[in-house]
Amino acid sequence: MNATVRPEAADRIDTRFAAVAARHAARTATADADGEATYLELEWLADEVARRLTDRTGPGRLVALRAARTRHAPGAVLGILRSGAAYLPVDPAYPAARQEYLLADSGTALVLSDSGLLPGEEPLAQAGPYVLAARPAARATAPDLPEDTAYVIYTSGSTGDPKGCVVGHAQVLALLDAAVPLLGTGADDVWTLFHSLSFDFSVWELWGALLYGGQLVVAGKDAATDPLEFARLLAERRVTVLNQVPSAFGNLVTEARAEKVRLPALRRVVFGGEAVVPADVRAWWAAGIGPGAQLVNMYGITETTVHVTYCPLTEQVLRDSAPDRTPVGRPLPHLTVSLRDAGGRVVAPGEPGEIWVAGTGVSHGYLGRPELTADRFVDAADGSGRHYRSGDWAVAGADGSLSYAGRRDGQVKLRGFRIELGEIEAALRALPGVTGAACLVTTDPHGDQALTAYVVADRETVPPRTVRRALAGRLPAHMVPQHVRHLDRLPVTAHGKLDRAALVAV
Repeated sequence: MNATVRPEAADRIDTRFAAVAARHAARTATADADGEATYLELEWLADEVARRLTDRTGPGRLVALRAARTRHAPGAVLGILRSGAAYLPVDPAYPAARQEYLLADSGTALVLSDSGLLPGEEPLAQAGPYVLAARPAARATAPDLPEDTAYVIYTSGSTGDPKGCVVGHAQVLALLDAAVPLLGTGADDVWTLFHSLSFDFSVWELWGALLYGGQLVVAGKDAATDPLEFARLLAERRVTVLNQVPSAFGNLVTEARAEKVRLPALRRVVFGGEAVVPADVRAWWAAGIGPGAQLVNMYGITETTVHVTYCPLTEQVLRDSAPDRTPVGRPLPHLTVSLRDAGGRVVAPGEPGEIWVAGTGVSHGYLGRPELTADRFVDAADGSGRHYRSGDWAVAGADGSLSYAGRRDGQVKLRGFRIELGEIEAALRALPGVTGAACLVTTDPHGDQALTAYVVADRETVPPRTVRRALAGRLPAHMVPQHVRHLDRLPVTAHGKLDRAALVAV
């Protein structure tokens, strides 16, 4: 992991927020179903959290945040940052075993929670609605973090263990400085916090609104899971900037069309997290749900700080795209993208290549995993500097515009989450009675995608409900397969490798 000099105060998320709050103290900053909080009130909460953390943490240290979906959550994040520490989001909806893994792997000694404590966590102080607690048996020596670290978000791991990605203040601010002007958003905009803090799309939602004087409407659990309720929330709060993964957007379109919900205030819809579904985009346009809204596709990666490219969607853009390609446009101004072959050489125009990303958004690397960091964050042999090798493939058109062409490994994106199938397969193989396992994303006749697990096991002793219940205790909900199929054996290729293509026909 690269050592980084701590940025000056003006280059920190929390100090930029303080400057905005000084100008807009009485303006509503956040809102949820139970009320609103002004910029000044978020400042007060941030100060209180920071005071409780004084002498307990500091630069290069992590504080876990177990926060419900409320208007107070951004203040808790700001308080951790103001203390000099970085935050580790731990979704309270995760199974206890998943939460314990994130906390233990990161070596986190402190937890700030409004959602209860895990066994052994010892309360130390109260800060508004949050309890500060000490973690039991925290690592004596936690992995080193650069002093400017803002957060660590865990992504799915191909070896069966999630890995923490370390992102700095400067990298977040570089994203905002580059992307917000392209969207033309500012103090008059109303955003939603739709995504979990454990999903890096939330970083964009939080600070795209709050570092520019805008308002952030927090979607509660019901609104985040019920597309009709969410559509009504968008209309009621006159939301102007909406961020969605395409699968959630498809559900929103279906419900809004059926109930004739209209969103005349909406100005921008930003997609990320998975491939855009052209049929849903066209259905949105045809129904006139948000007649004044520009739709923008922004391909991105946690390791390069949320967004990499920017592509306004038009009928012409969709028409010109190949059926198996997703238009993702051009790199944001603070990044460069090159397409390379397996040897790291830039491919010829029109040829598919792996997306390599360089620039000020490239993160520090993986927490406590120097070998993996060295493998994925590389210095290009052509002297073009440090790059992140994404594992995603794309093709550049004649005008240089990029189209996403999928992956060449076992990683998938589903409902906005990046999922390593290997992690699910490792959890399946660990179940008593299972002697072989595989997992795929399958598509039904209606075009809906789902995770399907294939297990070599006795159906009577290891029924599907047992498999799903066991995985639900270990994996977050978005990684639990919706379908479980039993096999006598897993199909293999002539080389003895798992034949994933043959599984589709099972």
